[in-house]
Amino acid sequence: MKLSRADAIKAQELADKYGIEIGEMKNIISAPYDFIQKITKELVFEDNLSKEDFDKMKTNFNIPGIGKLYASNYLYNEIQKKKKKN
Repeated sequence: MKLSRADAIKAQELADKYGIEIGEMKNIISAPYDFIQKITKELVFEDNLSKEDFDKMKTNFNIPGIGKLYASNYLYNEIQKKKKKN
């Protein structure tokens, strides 16, 4: 994960404050995003799922300061429509 200049400065300040290496601090910062990426890659959405089946599969993530990340049934249906066109 590449940090902006301001984030890199803040990461260095935190690393110094807590006595850890900057590489370890970057790993701590990127951990939630790495976890989300890992979990979402493991999900396999079959074609033509019912709303109930979709709701059983979907996973939500709440990231403080950013908000809730989720997959909507509407977006799933739009993707299905585009697949059928192709």
